[in-house]
Amino acid sequence: MGAAAFGVHVLSVRSVSSVLPPPPLPGRPAVVARPAPSFIVSLLPLVLPLVLAAIVLSVLFARFFPPADRQAAPATRFTDITAASGLRFIHQQGGAEAPTTLGGAVVVLDFNQDGHPDLFFVNGAPWPWEESLEKRLGRSGALLRNDGQGHFVDVTSAAGLNVEMQGMAATAGDFDNDGLVDLFVTCVGPNHLFRNLGGGRFEDVTEAAGVAGDENTWSTGAAWIDCDGDGRLDLVVLHYARWPQEVPLGQAFLVADVGRSYGAAVGFLSTFPTVYHNLGKGRFAPAANSAGLRNLDPETRLPVAQPLAVTPVDANGDLKLDLLVTYHVAPSALFLNQGDGTFRKAARAPDRRQEGAGLVAMSALPFAQADGADERFAVLRGAGSLAAAGPTAALPARLGVATADFDLNGQLELFSGEGALEPNINKFEDGRDFRREPRMWWSNGREWLPVPARAGEAALPAVTARGVAVADFDGDGDPDVVVAQNNGSAMLLRNDQRLELPWLRVQLVATRSAPGAGGARVEVHTPRRIHVKTVAPELGFMAQSESVLTFGLGDDARVRRIVIHWPSGHVQELKPGALNRTLEVREP
Repeated sequence: MGAAAFGVHVLSVRSVSSVLPPPPLPGRPAVVARPAPSFIVSLLPLVLPLVLAAIVLSVLFARFFPPADRQAAPATRFTDITAASGLRFIHQQGGAEAPTTLGGAVVVLDFNQDGHPDLFFVNGAPWPWEESLEKRLGRSGALLRNDGQGHFVDVTSAAGLNVEMQGMAATAGDFDNDGLVDLFVTCVGPNHLFRNLGGGRFEDVTEAAGVAGDENTWSTGAAWIDCDGDGRLDLVVLHYARWPQEVPLGQAFLVADVGRSYGAAVGFLSTFPTVYHNLGKGRFAPAANSAGLRNLDPETRLPVAQPLAVTPVDANGDLKLDLLVTYHVAPSALFLNQGDGTFRKAARAPDRRQEGAGLVAMSALPFAQADGADERFAVLRGAGSLAAAGPTAALPARLGVATADFDLNGQLELFSGEGALEPNINKFEDGRDFRREPRMWWSNGREWLPVPARAGEAALPAVTARGVAVADFDGDGDPDVVVAQNNGSAMLLRNDQRLELPWLRVQLVATRSAPGAGGARVEVHTPRRIHVKTVAPELGFMAQSESVLTFGLGDDARVRRIVIHWPSGHVQELKPGALNRTLEVREP
């Protein structure tokens, strides 16, 4: 609406009082027009332009500053570049008869500090009681180096990681504060800790560190976090099950279900997690009473069975990482970090479930959330309700998803491999098809809605997805996806969203806080909003994503300042300068 339009409206209003009233109709009294008070007439030229300006401004704000509710699905497309990238890892779950389909893990790490995210895949192995050519040849995981040109090179043997193990999951973290990221791998049986020596080499230091665990224990999720605030990373390990020491593993499976089982109470027992406190100089010690990570079944008074994944989050905004533990069939549990090396189980909020379609908007993780809490935690609370009922247990409900802002519009989405596994752990059915088509989930501000994950115009192929991780593998600012399968080939998907929105990536380098700066809160202030993210190991079921924070800025092409709240208590403020780049920020 231009200036002439404003003038027309003003003139028409000002001329009202000067128009003569029409003559009265026959038989009706004349209506006498009363002129408006002179002071109102005198104010009209001043008030009307302000009213009209307010209307115009409201329209402009509605157009350029839309409400938080997003009305359209993310404009994200993927390209399967697995073959072109040289990624040829194939997970093998065991021998001829695999008692578990849980495995298939992937970790994103920059093991050689060249700024390019590398990949480590965890593999299975033939079971101890099986004699086969596969067992004699051995089998290990795989370390793949990113050459920065969109290609991966297998460097497993050169790195010293060609170690046969019945691996489950893995987590990366710098436990010895030397600036090099190390690897911990959970297994059926003794676990393994590999110290990064630099120069592309690792050394197995499990025994010297004291973190192997018991030979009769089956471990799953693990995480590196600083539990006690001493600047050293401690280690949290979940144990899926254990079997009696006097019973060989093969016999335990036979007792459980004639040799074909995930593990059951008759052959396997539940057990609490283990927290290993970092003593320095490469040594760890188990914490008394599992540092408070004790989740008891209210009926049996035994440890809640079959934990799958542990995810560090800041649930209450206190700059200390809490732990969200998900289980095979039991409800998830949140443990709050007390800051002294111990945890306290959080009380569950009142049940807010609803019937019908509205259920998808509700959380299967009913924990209260404080102001300033981790944005990712808020998204993960909705992930538990994404799984449809069926004859198999769906992994999205067990946090088998990865969170990222795939289209860089400032809103987090979920990528799910839609993985499935047996809901009854001692009823493994040979031949059951666990393959599903991956898809994305997005929130319009009211509920979570599914979006097909597409490779060009076609849907992605059905896979038996386990670990799903995200990282910017090609350096263009948007998150790409890697999917680890159970007993199948890994898949690498390049993000080809074409919105070309501005972005900013932030990588923190701790000097007084623990390596990785876990718990740090980063605020990116723009004219329209404040983007907030918490630094934490990006862990899910069988996966760890990159640690760099990616801020999609949407239509906001200017950043006023960045404010960092370090776990050490220091608050740092800086201006980023140009956008569409990665900032490395050192703790003062």
